[in-house]
Amino acid sequence: MYQKWIELGLKKGLTDLEVFAVRSKSLKLSVYQNKLDQNVISDVESVTIRGIYENKLSTVRFENLNLAEVDKMLDQLIENAKALTVVEPAIIYEGSKSYPKVDDRVFDFGTVPMTDKIHMLKTLESEILKNPKVKQVQTTMYQETDTKTTLVNSKGLNLSRHNTFAFCYAIGVFGDQEDIVTAYDVKLVKNFHDFNAQEMAETTIHKGVSKLGGSSIASGAYKTVFSNEMFADILAVFTSIFSGESAYRNMTSLKDKVGQKIADERFNLIDDPLHPEAIFKMPFDDEGVACAKRYVVEKGVFKGFNHNLKTAAIFKEQPTGNGFNGGIGITNFYLEPGTKNFDELISKIDDGLYITDLIGLHAGVKTTSGDFSLQASGFKIKEGRLDHAVKMIVVSGNFFKMINEIVEIGSDLKFGSSAIGSPSVFVESLMIAGEK
Repeated sequence: MYQKWIELGLKKGLTDLEVFAVRSKSLKLSVYQNKLDQNVISDVESVTIRGIYENKLSTVRFENLNLAEVDKMLDQLIENAKALTVVEPAIIYEGSKSYPKVDDRVFDFGTVPMTDKIHMLKTLESEILKNPKVKQVQTTMYQETDTKTTLVNSKGLNLSRHNTFAFCYAIGVFGDQEDIVTAYDVKLVKNFHDFNAQEMAETTIHKGVSKLGGSSIASGAYKTVFSNEMFADILAVFTSIFSGESAYRNMTSLKDKVGQKIADERFNLIDDPLHPEAIFKMPFDDEGVACAKRYVVEKGVFKGFNHNLKTAAIFKEQPTGNGFNGGIGITNFYLEPGTKNFDELISKIDDGLYITDLIGLHAGVKTTSGDFSLQASGFKIKEGRLDHAVKMIVVSGNFFKMINEIVEIGSDLKFGSSAIGSPSVFVESLMIAGEK
Protein backbone atom coordinates (compact mmCIF):
# COMPACT_ATOMS: atom_id res chain seq x y z
CA MET A 1 0.00 0.00 0.00
CA TYR A 2 2.69 2.50 1.00
CA GLN A 3 4.65 1.76 -2.16
CA LYS A 4 1.64 2.89 -4.22
CA TRP A 5 1.60 6.16 -2.27
CA ILE A 6 5.25 6.69 -3.13
CA GLU A 7 4.63 6.00 -6.82
CA LEU A 8 1.75 8.48 -6.81
CA GLY A 9 3.88 11.14 -5.15
CA LEU A 10 6.72 10.73 -7.63
CA LYS A 11 4.25 11.13 -10.49
CA LYS A 12 3.16 14.44 -8.96
CA GLY A 13 6.70 15.77 -9.21
CA LEU A 14 8.17 14.96 -5.81
CA THR A 15 11.87 14.08 -6.10
CA ASP A 16 11.85 11.65 -3.17
CA LEU A 17 9.20 10.45 -0.78
CA GLU A 18 9.08 8.62 2.54
CA VAL A 19 6.24 7.05 4.51
CA PHE A 20 6.60 6.58 8.26
CA ALA A 21 3.67 4.68 9.80
CA VAL A 22 3.03 3.79 13.44
CA ARG A 23 0.27 1.43 14.52
CA SER A 24 -0.26 1.76 18.27
CA LYS A 25 -2.70 -0.35 20.28
CA SER A 26 -3.14 0.19 23.99
CA LEU A 27 -5.28 -0.90 26.93
CA LYS A 28 -5.70 1.19 30.05
CA LEU A 29 -7.36 -0.13 33.20
CA SER A 30 -7.81 1.40 36.65
CA VAL A 31 -9.37 0.16 39.85
CA TYR A 32 -10.74 2.18 42.77
CA GLN A 33 -12.25 0.67 45.92
CA ASN A 34 -12.15 -2.82 44.40
CA LYS A 35 -14.15 -1.75 41.35
CA LEU A 36 -13.06 -1.24 37.76
CA ASP A 37 -13.52 2.48 37.06
CA GLN A 38 -11.60 2.83 33.77
CA ASN A 39 -11.33 0.59 30.73
CA VAL A 40 -9.98 2.38 27.67
CA ILE A 41 -8.97 0.60 24.47
CA SER A 42 -7.16 2.52 21.74
CA ASP A 43 -6.08 1.48 18.25
CA VAL A 44 -4.57 4.30 16.19
CA GLU A 45 -2.46 4.35 13.04
CA SER A 46 -0.59 7.60 12.46
CA VAL A 47 1.27 8.28 9.23
CA THR A 48 3.91 10.88 8.42
CA ILE A 49 4.79 11.52 4.79
CA ARG A 50 8.01 13.40 4.08
CA GLY A 51 8.73 14.55 0.56
CA ILE A 52 11.21 16.66 -1.37
CA TYR A 53 9.84 19.16 -3.88
CA GLU A 54 12.09 21.69 -5.61
CA ASN A 55 14.88 20.83 -3.12
CA LYS A 56 12.67 21.64 -0.14
CA LEU A 57 11.57 19.05 2.40
CA SER A 58 8.02 19.21 3.74
CA THR A 59 5.90 16.98 5.93
CA VAL A 60 2.24 16.06 6.40
CA ARG A 61 0.85 13.97 9.26
CA PHE A 62 -2.51 12.27 9.67
CA GLU A 63 -4.30 9.46 11.47
CA ASN A 64 -6.44 6.61 10.14
CA LEU A 65 -6.48 8.04 6.64
CA ASN A 66 -8.27 6.12 3.92
CA LEU A 67 -6.67 5.58 0.53
CA ALA A 68 -8.98 8.02 -1.24
CA GLU A 69 -7.59 10.94 0.77
CA VAL A 70 -3.92 10.19 0.14
CA ASP A 71 -4.00 12.06 -3.17
CA LYS A 72 -5.11 15.24 -1.36
CA MET A 73 -2.44 14.82 1.29
CA LEU A 74 0.28 14.55 -1.35
CA ASP A 75 -1.00 17.73 -2.96
CA GLN A 76 -0.88 19.39 0.46
CA LEU A 77 2.71 18.18 0.88
CA ILE A 78 3.67 19.94 -2.36
CA GLU A 79 1.87 23.14 -1.34
CA ASN A 80 3.67 23.09 2.01
CA ALA A 81 7.01 22.81 0.20
CA LYS A 82 6.17 25.75 -2.06
CA ALA A 83 5.40 27.88 0.99
CA LEU A 84 8.70 27.17 2.74
CA THR A 85 11.09 30.12 2.97
CA VAL A 86 13.70 28.67 5.34
CA VAL A 87 16.30 26.69 3.41
CA GLU A 88 17.49 23.64 5.36
CA PRO A 89 19.02 20.34 4.21
CA ALA A 90 16.43 18.26 2.33
CA ILE A 91 17.33 14.60 2.82
CA ILE A 92 15.55 11.30 2.35
CA TYR A 93 17.93 8.67 3.69
CA GLU A 94 19.10 5.84 1.44
CA GLY A 95 19.79 3.52 4.39
CA SER A 96 22.71 2.43 6.56
CA LYS A 97 25.13 -0.31 5.51
CA SER A 98 23.79 -2.60 8.25
CA TYR A 99 21.32 -2.62 11.11
CA PRO A 100 21.65 -4.20 14.56
CA LYS A 101 19.58 -7.27 15.30
CA VAL A 102 17.12 -6.87 18.14
CA ASP A 103 17.31 -9.97 20.32
CA ASP A 104 14.10 -9.26 22.18
CA ARG A 105 11.05 -11.52 22.46
CA VAL A 106 7.83 -9.63 21.85
CA PHE A 107 5.19 -10.67 24.36
CA ASP A 108 1.55 -10.45 23.25
CA PHE A 109 -0.24 -8.89 26.22
CA GLY A 110 -3.52 -9.46 24.39
CA THR A 111 -3.25 -13.17 25.13
CA VAL A 112 -3.64 -12.52 28.86
CA PRO A 113 -7.31 -12.63 29.92
CA MET A 114 -8.79 -9.31 30.97
CA THR A 115 -9.88 -10.92 34.23
CA ASP A 116 -6.25 -11.64 35.13
CA LYS A 117 -5.27 -8.01 34.63
CA ILE A 118 -8.18 -6.74 36.72
CA HIS A 119 -7.47 -9.33 39.42
CA MET A 120 -3.86 -8.13 39.62
CA LEU A 121 -5.01 -4.54 40.11
CA LYS A 122 -7.51 -5.49 42.79
CA THR A 123 -4.87 -7.57 44.57
CA LEU A 124 -2.38 -4.72 44.49
CA GLU A 125 -4.93 -2.32 45.93
CA SER A 126 -6.11 -4.69 48.66
CA GLU A 127 -2.57 -5.62 49.73
CA ILE A 128 -1.63 -1.96 50.18
CA LEU A 129 -4.82 -1.26 52.13
CA LYS A 130 -3.93 -3.99 54.64
CA ASN A 131 -1.30 -1.72 56.16
CA PRO A 132 -2.78 0.27 59.09
CA LYS A 133 -0.92 3.44 58.08
CA VAL A 134 -2.63 3.57 54.69
CA LYS A 135 -5.58 5.96 54.55
CA GLN A 136 -6.59 5.07 51.00
CA VAL A 137 -5.31 4.07 47.57
CA GLN A 138 -5.99 6.96 45.20
CA THR A 139 -5.82 4.88 42.04
CA THR A 140 -4.43 1.58 40.82
CA MET A 141 -3.42 1.74 37.18
CA TYR A 142 -2.40 -0.72 34.45
CA GLN A 143 -1.50 0.10 30.85
CA GLU A 144 -0.16 -2.02 28.00
CA THR A 145 1.09 -0.80 24.63
CA ASP A 146 1.78 -2.60 21.37
CA THR A 147 3.57 -0.50 18.74
CA LYS A 148 4.50 -1.48 15.19
CA THR A 149 6.55 0.95 13.11
CA THR A 150 7.12 0.82 9.35
CA LEU A 151 9.44 3.02 7.29
CA VAL A 152 9.38 2.90 3.48
CA ASN A 153 10.91 5.37 1.04
CA SER A 154 11.59 5.94 -2.64
CA LYS A 155 15.27 5.02 -2.23
CA GLY A 156 14.42 1.40 -1.50
CA LEU A 157 14.45 1.54 2.29
CA ASN A 158 11.95 -0.81 3.93
CA LEU A 159 12.29 -1.20 7.71
CA SER A 160 10.08 -2.24 10.59
CA ARG A 161 10.24 -2.60 14.37
CA HIS A 162 7.83 -3.99 16.95
CA ASN A 163 7.72 -3.24 20.66
CA THR A 164 5.36 -4.23 23.47
CA PHE A 165 5.46 -3.36 27.16
CA ALA A 166 3.19 -2.74 30.13
CA PHE A 167 3.36 -0.85 33.39
CA CYS A 168 1.42 -0.86 36.62
CA TYR A 169 1.35 1.18 39.83
CA ALA A 170 -0.83 2.15 42.78
CA ILE A 171 -0.75 5.49 44.60
CA GLY A 172 -1.06 4.97 48.34
CA VAL A 173 -1.94 7.74 50.82
CA PHE A 174 -0.25 7.27 54.19
CA GLY A 175 -0.50 8.94 57.61
CA ASP A 176 -3.05 11.08 59.39
CA GLN A 177 -4.39 14.62 59.14
CA GLU A 178 -1.17 16.12 60.54
CA ASP A 179 1.23 14.13 58.37
CA ILE A 180 0.04 12.87 54.99
CA VAL A 181 2.34 11.52 52.27
CA THR A 182 1.84 9.62 49.03
CA ALA A 183 3.95 6.86 47.54
CA TYR A 184 3.93 4.60 44.50
CA ASP A 185 6.16 2.16 42.67
CA VAL A 186 5.97 2.00 38.87
CA LYS A 187 6.74 -1.46 37.51
CA LEU A 188 7.55 -1.75 33.78
CA VAL A 189 7.68 -5.19 32.17
CA LYS A 190 8.12 -6.88 28.82
CA ASN A 191 6.15 -9.92 29.97
CA PHE A 192 2.90 -9.79 31.94
CA HIS A 193 4.01 -12.65 34.15
CA ASP A 194 6.82 -10.48 35.53
CA PHE A 195 4.25 -8.52 37.54
CA ASN A 196 4.08 -9.46 41.23
CA ALA A 197 1.29 -7.61 43.04
CA GLN A 198 2.56 -8.67 46.47
CA GLU A 199 6.07 -7.35 45.88
CA MET A 200 4.76 -4.11 44.34
CA ALA A 201 2.51 -3.57 47.37
CA GLU A 202 5.39 -4.16 49.79
CA THR A 203 7.60 -1.67 47.94
CA THR A 204 4.85 0.96 47.87
CA ILE A 205 4.18 0.50 51.60
CA HIS A 206 7.88 0.72 52.44
CA LYS A 207 8.22 3.95 50.46
CA GLY A 208 5.15 5.49 52.07
CA VAL A 209 5.79 4.49 55.67
CA SER A 210 9.43 5.58 55.52
CA LYS A 211 8.33 9.11 54.52
CA LEU A 212 6.15 9.60 57.61
CA GLY A 213 7.39 11.84 60.39
CA GLY A 214 9.53 13.92 58.06
CA SER A 215 10.78 17.35 59.04
CA SER A 216 12.94 20.07 57.58
CA ILE A 217 16.65 20.48 58.32
CA ALA A 218 18.91 23.46 58.95
CA SER A 219 19.92 25.37 55.85
CA GLY A 220 23.44 24.84 54.64
CA ALA A 221 25.75 22.94 52.32
CA TYR A 222 25.36 19.15 52.50
CA LYS A 223 26.96 16.11 50.96
CA THR A 224 24.12 14.91 48.74
CA VAL A 225 23.14 11.57 47.27
CA PHE A 226 20.46 11.41 44.57
CA SER A 227 18.45 8.22 44.21
CA ASN A 228 18.76 6.48 40.86
CA GLU A 229 15.24 7.59 39.93
CA MET A 230 15.87 11.25 40.80
CA PHE A 231 19.19 11.53 39.00
CA ALA A 232 17.55 9.94 35.93
CA ASP A 233 14.87 12.64 36.14
CA ILE A 234 17.58 15.31 36.25
CA LEU A 235 19.27 13.79 33.19
CA ALA A 236 15.89 13.76 31.43
CA VAL A 237 15.58 17.53 31.84
CA PHE A 238 19.09 18.10 30.48
CA THR A 239 18.94 15.78 27.44
CA SER A 240 18.29 18.78 25.18
CA ILE A 241 21.77 20.24 25.83
CA PHE A 242 23.29 17.24 24.02
CA SER A 243 21.12 17.79 20.92
CA GLY A 244 22.51 19.01 17.61
CA GLU A 245 19.31 21.03 17.22
CA SER A 246 20.15 22.97 20.41
CA ALA A 247 23.69 23.54 19.12
CA TYR A 248 22.33 24.80 15.79
CA ARG A 249 20.01 27.23 17.57
CA ASN A 250 22.62 28.30 20.17
CA MET A 251 20.55 26.92 23.03
CA THR A 252 23.27 24.86 24.72
CA SER A 253 26.46 25.91 26.46
CA LEU A 254 28.17 22.80 25.03
CA LYS A 255 28.24 24.09 21.45
CA ASP A 256 31.99 24.72 21.33
CA LYS A 257 33.04 22.09 23.87
CA VAL A 258 33.26 18.89 21.81
CA GLY A 259 36.42 17.11 22.89
CA GLN A 260 36.67 19.09 26.12
CA LYS A 261 36.32 17.87 29.70
CA ILE A 262 32.93 18.87 31.10
CA ALA A 263 32.52 16.44 34.02
CA ASP A 264 34.31 14.24 36.54
CA GLU A 265 36.21 11.37 34.89
CA ARG A 266 33.76 8.88 36.44
CA PHE A 267 30.94 10.48 34.47
CA ASN A 268 30.17 8.32 31.41
CA LEU A 269 26.94 9.19 29.62
CA ILE A 270 25.85 6.64 27.01
CA ASP A 271 23.13 6.32 24.38
CA ASP A 272 22.57 2.60 23.81
CA PRO A 273 19.66 1.43 21.61
CA LEU A 274 19.99 -2.22 22.63
CA HIS A 275 20.85 -2.11 26.33
CA PRO A 276 19.76 -5.48 27.78
CA GLU A 277 18.08 -3.92 30.84
CA ALA A 278 16.13 -1.31 28.91
CA ILE A 279 12.46 -1.66 27.98
CA PHE A 280 12.86 -0.17 24.51
CA LYS A 281 15.12 -1.56 21.79
CA MET A 282 15.79 0.62 18.73
CA PRO A 283 17.57 -0.83 15.67
CA PHE A 284 16.90 2.34 13.66
CA ASP A 285 15.58 5.86 14.20
CA ASP A 286 12.54 7.45 12.58
CA GLU A 287 14.62 8.53 9.57
CA GLY A 288 15.99 5.06 8.86
CA VAL A 289 19.48 5.62 10.30
CA ALA A 290 20.92 2.61 12.13
CA CYS A 291 21.21 3.13 15.88
CA ALA A 292 24.39 2.17 17.72
CA LYS A 293 25.84 2.43 21.21
CA ARG A 294 27.90 5.57 21.64
CA TYR A 295 29.42 7.62 24.43
CA VAL A 296 28.04 11.14 24.59
CA VAL A 297 30.36 11.85 27.53
CA GLU A 298 33.31 9.52 28.14
CA LYS A 299 35.49 9.85 31.24
CA GLY A 300 34.13 13.36 31.63
CA VAL A 301 34.95 14.40 28.04
CA PHE A 302 32.10 15.57 25.78
CA LYS A 303 32.31 13.39 22.66
CA GLY A 304 29.69 15.06 20.48
CA PHE A 305 26.05 15.92 19.91
CA ASN A 306 23.13 13.65 19.08
CA HIS A 307 22.26 14.29 15.44
CA ASN A 308 19.44 13.64 13.03
CA LEU A 309 19.94 13.91 9.28
CA LYS A 310 19.42 17.68 9.18
CA THR A 311 21.82 18.69 11.95
CA ALA A 312 24.40 16.13 10.81
CA ALA A 313 24.40 17.78 7.38
CA ILE A 314 24.62 21.27 8.91
CA PHE A 315 27.61 20.36 11.08
CA LYS A 316 29.12 18.14 8.37
CA GLU A 317 29.07 15.09 10.63
CA GLN A 318 27.56 11.62 10.43
CA PRO A 319 24.00 11.14 11.74
CA THR A 320 23.98 9.33 15.08
CA GLY A 321 20.63 7.54 14.78
CA ASN A 322 18.81 10.03 17.02
CA GLY A 323 16.18 11.33 14.60
CA PHE A 324 12.89 10.79 16.46
CA ASN A 325 9.46 12.43 16.36
CA GLY A 326 10.47 14.98 13.75
CA GLY A 327 13.42 16.19 15.84
CA ILE A 328 16.27 14.78 17.89
CA GLY A 329 15.68 12.25 20.65
CA ILE A 330 17.44 9.50 22.54
CA THR A 331 17.34 5.72 22.52
CA ASN A 332 18.39 4.45 25.96
CA PHE A 333 20.25 7.32 27.58
CA TYR A 334 21.99 6.46 30.82
CA LEU A 335 24.79 7.18 33.25
CA GLU A 336 27.21 4.27 33.42
CA PRO A 337 27.09 2.65 36.89
CA GLY A 338 29.97 2.29 39.29
CA THR A 339 30.80 -0.66 41.52
CA LYS A 340 29.54 0.35 44.97
CA ASN A 341 26.11 -0.66 46.25
CA PHE A 342 23.93 1.90 48.02
CA ASP A 343 25.08 1.05 51.54
CA GLU A 344 28.71 1.42 50.47
CA LEU A 345 27.88 4.68 48.70
CA ILE A 346 26.66 6.39 51.88
CA SER A 347 28.87 4.57 54.39
CA LYS A 348 31.40 7.40 54.76
CA ILE A 349 28.89 10.27 54.94
CA ASP A 350 28.68 11.56 58.52
CA ASP A 351 26.18 14.33 57.82
CA GLY A 352 24.39 14.38 54.47
CA LEU A 353 21.16 14.13 52.54
CA TYR A 354 19.59 11.43 50.38
CA ILE A 355 17.11 12.88 47.88
CA THR A 356 14.23 10.66 46.73
CA ASP A 357 11.71 13.23 45.46
CA LEU A 358 12.05 16.40 43.37
CA ILE A 359 9.25 18.80 42.44
CA GLY A 360 9.31 21.43 39.69
CA LEU A 361 11.95 19.84 37.49
CA HIS A 362 10.93 21.88 34.45
CA ALA A 363 10.00 25.19 36.04
CA GLY A 364 12.98 25.17 38.42
CA VAL A 365 15.70 24.31 35.91
CA LYS A 366 17.54 26.51 33.40
CA THR A 367 19.03 24.07 30.93
CA THR A 368 21.34 26.52 29.17
CA SER A 369 23.07 27.81 32.29
CA GLY A 370 22.59 24.59 34.27
CA ASP A 371 21.18 26.37 37.32
CA PHE A 372 18.44 24.61 39.28
CA SER A 373 16.39 25.24 42.43
CA LEU A 374 13.96 22.45 43.31
CA GLN A 375 11.65 21.54 46.14
CA ALA A 376 12.83 18.20 47.50
CA SER A 377 12.38 15.54 50.12
CA GLY A 378 14.27 12.46 51.18
CA PHE A 379 16.25 11.27 54.19
CA LYS A 380 18.97 12.60 56.46
CA ILE A 381 22.19 10.62 56.36
CA LYS A 382 24.00 10.35 59.72
CA GLU A 383 27.14 8.35 60.35
CA GLY A 384 26.79 6.37 57.13
CA ARG A 385 23.13 5.38 57.53
CA LEU A 386 19.70 6.70 56.58
CA ASP A 387 18.42 8.36 59.76
CA HIS A 388 15.01 10.02 59.34
CA ALA A 389 12.69 11.45 56.69
CA VAL A 390 13.26 15.02 55.48
CA LYS A 391 10.73 17.30 53.77
CA MET A 392 10.05 21.00 53.11
CA ILE A 393 13.50 21.72 51.71
CA VAL A 394 14.85 23.26 48.50
CA VAL A 395 18.01 21.97 46.82
CA SER A 396 19.94 24.41 44.64
CA GLY A 397 22.99 24.14 42.47
CA ASN A 398 24.34 24.01 38.95
CA PHE A 399 24.23 20.89 36.80
CA PHE A 400 27.62 21.46 35.16
CA LYS A 401 29.30 22.21 38.48
CA MET A 402 27.58 19.22 40.08
CA ILE A 403 28.78 16.67 37.52
CA ASN A 404 32.31 17.92 38.13
CA GLU A 405 31.96 17.33 41.87
CA ILE A 406 30.89 13.68 41.82
CA VAL A 407 32.34 11.64 44.68
CA GLU A 408 30.95 8.22 43.78
CA ILE A 409 28.48 6.61 41.37
CA GLY A 410 26.50 3.62 42.61
CA SER A 411 25.98 0.23 40.99
CA ASP A 412 22.15 0.37 41.09
CA LEU A 413 21.40 1.37 37.48
CA LYS A 414 17.66 1.65 36.83
CA PHE A 415 15.78 2.64 33.67
CA GLY A 416 12.52 4.55 33.87
CA SER A 417 9.58 4.82 31.50
CA SER A 418 11.32 7.64 29.60
CA ALA A 419 14.19 5.32 28.52
CA ILE A 420 16.60 7.29 30.71
CA GLY A 421 18.58 5.42 33.32
CA SER A 422 20.89 6.21 36.19
CA PRO A 423 22.41 4.71 39.31
CA SER A 424 22.48 6.62 42.61
CA VAL A 425 24.93 9.53 42.53
CA PHE A 426 26.93 11.01 45.43
CA VAL A 427 27.77 14.72 44.96
CA GLU A 428 30.31 16.52 47.15
CA SER A 429 28.11 19.46 48.16
CA LEU A 430 24.82 21.19 47.34
CA MET A 431 23.03 24.06 49.03
CA ILE A 432 19.92 23.09 50.96
CA ALA A 433 17.38 25.68 52.07
CA GLY A 434 15.41 24.44 55.05
CA GLU A 435 14.93 25.81 58.55
CA LYS A 436 16.44 29.20 59.26
